[in-house]
Amino acid sequence: MFRRLGWLVLYSLAALLLSCLLFLKREAKPAGDPTARQPFWAPPGPRHSQCPPNYTAADASLSLPARHRLFLTYRHCRNFSILLEPSGCPKDTFLLLAIKSQPGHVERRAAIRSTWGRAGGWARGRQLKLVFLLGVAGATPPAQLLAYESAEFDDILQWDFAEDFFNLTLKELHLQRWVVAACPQAHFMLKGDDDVFIHVPNVLEFLDGWDPAQDLLAGEVIHQALPSRNTKVKYFIPPSMYRARHYPPYAGGGGYVMSRATVRHLQAAMEEAELFPIDDVFVGMCLRKLGLSPTHHTGFKTFGIRRPLDPLDPCLYRGLLLVHRLSPLEMWTMWALVTDEGLKCAAAPRSQL
Repeated sequence: MFRRLGWLVLYSLAALLLSCLLFLKREAKPAGDPTARQPFWAPPGPRHSQCPPNYTAADASLSLPARHRLFLTYRHCRNFSILLEPSGCPKDTFLLLAIKSQPGHVERRAAIRSTWGRAGGWARGRQLKLVFLLGVAGATPPAQLLAYESAEFDDILQWDFAEDFFNLTLKELHLQRWVVAACPQAHFMLKGDDDVFIHVPNVLEFLDGWDPAQDLLAGEVIHQALPSRNTKVKYFIPPSMYRARHYPPYAGGGGYVMSRATVRHLQAAMEEAELFPIDDVFVGMCLRKLGLSPTHHTGFKTFGIRRPLDPLDPCLYRGLLLVHRLSPLEMWTMWALVTDEGLKCAAAPRSQL
């Protein structure tokens, strides 16, 4: 087992070195090269959406924190340009893996591509499509590097709005639009964060019993959640933005799976709904408007594996669908352990969770 981990580390270092060399080679264009006038990373079309601020909303929210005032001032802005886009989905796509990321999370994306996000025997013959969902986040990493990553892996979907916790709802809305337009044939979509470990065979086994034409949204469902009224936490929501005592049932945003039918229904509902700054709660609100309820599944651990269980026990991971909050190193390590045919587990872990 340790020998396998050693080879995994060496392989990762070699892949990183090769990527750097390829990047430098691609950037080293002669001065007379006509393609040097238009950098390959320059996105086509307009860079910024023209959407004026709502000063009435801004004046009415002067007592709120700056982030909330900014959200309310621009909440009506819902149409942003695509800067980088993958080449769509194959016609026989069974599962679209839509992963929320940020431009600077290069290591997280590399870890996913080299573990559960890659195709092969791990996918049990089903067609998978991996897409990373990004906004804009300053000059780090350089736009050149992100565009090179997009050209190399064909899995970056980036829009021209700022990366921000409150803009995750924008990311949700624009993802649903993109799926309906560019990947409508995908039977199912699993949406998650870039620090989740997904046991794809278990997800496929679960989905085998579902018809994509029927509504389904499954994950770790939270019931009777109270809006936070604490101004010091990022989940703070004042009564002026949400007056009800409880949020509707919603699946934790770390990761959940939905059917093709639910994707289409959600996209239509989101177009009519007023944006809310917490994305997973926003999805729950749209489900409620549709008359749908999310399905709870114990195999989704969007808050991680809690003690006294060992949060890095590979035998537990073999019985789960998704586990949240792993670092890139933990992702690579868990992949090596879970896929090790020599791993011996005393008993099936499902009953313990």
